[in-house]
Amino acid sequence: MVSVGFSLSVLFGMARWTRLLRIPFWFILLPSWCSHVGLLVCHILSARALSRFISEANESRQRPDSRDHLNRTEYLPLLQRSLKFGLKTGVLSFFVFMFEVLIYIQLAWDSVSLAVVFLPLWILVAGGILDGIICKTQHFLRVICWILICIAMTMTVLKVDYEMDAIRWRMIVSPVVALLSIISATLIYIVYGHQIGYYQLTESQLTAGNLYSLAALICIVLFVVIGEVIPLTRPVEIETRIFIVVMSPLVVCLVGMGAWVVSRDEFGRLLLYGGQSAVHPMRLQWESDGWTSVQSKGVTTIPMFGEVRLVSFIPIL
Repeated sequence: MVSVGFSLSVLFGMARWTRLLRIPFWFILLPSWCSHVGLLVCHILSARALSRFISEANESRQRPDSRDHLNRTEYLPLLQRSLKFGLKTGVLSFFVFMFEVLIYIQLAWDSVSLAVVFLPLWILVAGGILDGIICKTQHFLRVICWILICIAMTMTVLKVDYEMDAIRWRMIVSPVVALLSIISATLIYIVYGHQIGYYQLTESQLTAGNLYSLAALICIVLFVVIGEVIPLTRPVEIETRIFIVVMSPLVVCLVGMGAWVVSRDEFGRLLLYGGQSAVHPMRLQWESDGWTSVQSKGVTTIPMFGEVRLVSFIPIL
């Protein structure tokens, strides 16, 4: 339901931008704001459920007749991962909500500049770049993606606020298309890695990968079309406008469906393993050059996929 609210806001926004409908700005952002309220309610209910679960687990262990197979320490990873996930989603939702409020103020009253509207996004992008360069907790491709977003935002501010005619809209769209190309190539690599056995995706993760790939490809085509019709001062065919209006919320829906499938899979894994990684024993196979073991390298955390198992083939002579 949360993704439905964001999809409706995108649908109404693109319908107004393409001049198909005359919709007030508050009505455009209302479904998105309702989604943020739903996210807040979900965070509150999750925190209460987690607190009640930990309390009941501690009480059950203190009873002499308790048959709980989990000890006290195994609930700590569950608590840590739940708090980490809740904190990340809460902070992200707050910054996106502030961005929506600022963009409403800018569109309705034109009282703030675009640079101020982008302030929550500046904080997120700067945090991502600094985290990848200084803390080195991200892959270099993720740092490149943050830099491309920063370049696109900077050129947009220079174009809109400072009216620099040297910067064309195609130049602004180019970093976004490059970003989507990197995302599409990464998704293809992950899905192909599952086919050759390098990754071992679950059924839910594979489904999410296909949905993400389709959304990224549609988004690339959409941005190319938008780059061709900006600005809308010249006549644009009604078919092109309808295509933009229909495809934009479809991208959000596909991403939301993929995220929901992965979240359901991660929730089941948390309940099964108590927040800890599963233990995968090695398998042996006889080949012409000797025994070959399929050794697990552990799991890696991929954004929008959760924990993905890595497998490498190591010959034992």
